[in-house]
Order: sequence, then C-alpha cells, then structure tokens
Amino acid sequence: MKRFFLCGVINLLLCVTLVHAQAPQRIASLNLCTDQLVLMLVPRARIASITDRAALTDSSYMAAAARGITTNGGLAEGALAQNPDLILAGEFTDVAMVSLLRHLGYRVEVVKVPRNIDEARAYILRVGALVGETAAAQKLVATMDARLQKIDNELNAQRRDQPRALAAVYAPNGYTVGRGSVLAQIIERAGFRNLGNELQINGYGQLSLEQLLVAQPQLLVLDVTAENTGDSMAHTYLSHPALQSIARHARIVTMPPSLSECVGPMTIDAIDLLVAQRKGVAQQKAVMQGKSVERQRGVAQQKGVAAR
Repeated sequence: MKRFFLCGVINLLLCVTLVHAQAPQRIASLNLCTDQLVLMLVPRARIASITDRAALTDSSYMAAAARGITTNGGLAEGALAQNPDLILAGEFTDVAMVSLLRHLGYRVEVVKVPRNIDEARAYILRVGALVGETAAAQKLVATMDARLQKIDNELNAQRRDQPRALAAVYAPNGYTVGRGSVLAQIIERAGFRNLGNELQINGYGQLSLEQLLVAQPQLLVLDVTAENTGDSMAHTYLSHPALQSIARHARIVTMPPSLSECVGPMTIDAIDLLVAQRKGVAQQKAVMQGKSVERQRGVAQQKGVAAR
C-alpha cells in the first residue's frame, strides 16, 4: 500500500515537472495587445522580448511592468536575438515575417486580437494555454467578470431613477464609433447611450460638427491617439467654436489610448472612467434645466409687463 502511494506521488511530481518543462521559457511578443497580456500572465524571467510600445505610458496599460524587458521593435530580427521558444503574433502582423519565422523553425502562434469583451475571455484563455499559464488566465477572466458584474449591479440600481444620458465620441478628423466597436461597448456598459449607434454607424464612421450640435450630447468622449494625448489634444479640439458651444453644457473626458487600444482588464478601467462621469453629467443636466426654467420665467415676466 505504501509502495503504491509512493508511486502515485512520484508520478504526480513527474507530471507536474513535465508540464513546467513544456511551458515556453523564452516568449517573444510582436503585438502590443499580446505584449500586455503576456506581462499580466507570465513571470518576467520567461519573457524574452516585447514590442517597444509596451513600455510607453501613452499607449500601454502595462508600461510599468514592461520597463527593463528587452524590446524587439515588432521585427523578426529583434525577436530572434533571444532565441525564443514561442513567438506570439497578432492577426495583422506581417504575413511574410510570420512565414519566415516558421520557415526558420520557430514556433509562431497567431492570435486574433479581441474586438469586444466577450471575445476577450476566449482570447485570454487561449493565450494563457499557449504560454503555460492556464490558471492565471482563468483567474484574470474571473476578476474581469466580477468587476463587470459590480458595475452592472450599481448601474441597474441607478437606472430605476435616471434615464440614460447621451454620449458622443469625437476623434481626429471627425471620426466616431458605432455598433461593433469596443469603445461603443464601453460607453453602453458605463450606462450611456452612444450617438454613433443612434446614427446607425457600424464600427467607425464620420461625425460632423453639425450632427454634434443637433444631438447636444451630455458627455463628449475625446478619443485620441498615442501620438497626440492628454490636455494638449483636448485643448486643440475645444478651440473650435462648435465644440466650445457643446462644452458649455456637456462633460468632457479624454479616453487614454492605454485603455482603448486593446481589450482586456484595461477595458474595465475605461468603463469605470466613464461611470465616474455619470454624477457630473446628472449635475450638469440639473444646472442646465435650472437655467432653462429661469429663462422661461424671464420670458413670461416680460410678456406680462408688455400685456399691461
């Protein structure tokens, strides 16, 4: 009996050792989104290289964790310098480069970057399996779902008393988002209506200033690029008279690229960012309604005086 038990323990240890031996030990990533997920799931010692953008605060949610890790520039020669045993590429990574790496005998896994929260779950679990961190991937998904459920519960309680305010995304060259885009999903999960959806825009489309002025959104989300971020870009946008007019009654928030370029835990942070605007939007709406009532009273009083 003792011998049987001892054999069982030895076999279990051998299985565990085999699993760890099979897990890739020198992982290279050629895509910003896979960079960030690898940084969330894998110990630094097993990360051979990531792209340069992973360490940039303006573009990466995991910039702090990326500092000090070798970068590859998103290029084959940069990745091969560390002799990786697993290379992760995105679906839009150069096909010729992927073919070359495979021809040279390297293991390259192309993963489809998620376009919404539902796809993110499968994406995280797949990458977790590829890098040998299935348990960490499952934990990450569970944490995301718990955060989403908390947001949904809070918003469902508020919606009994408050109608959903209208939000509009405005990006460089007048681009906005509609159905099927992750930013539109962020807006809706945060408890707002999205102007792009109501204009029947699918994915990305143009939004004219005239449409903005007619819609009069209560929240204006400035979607900026990693090259043009923060207050400087917001100031440039709001220098236009039409946007200044909207800014008098609407809340303005800048969506950082680090929260919107990839889908994952950063997406929940983006939802939280907009949820935090709901109270201000409600207060702004109350102020505007108060001013409207005052104007109406003033008009009524003037008519009364004229009638005399």
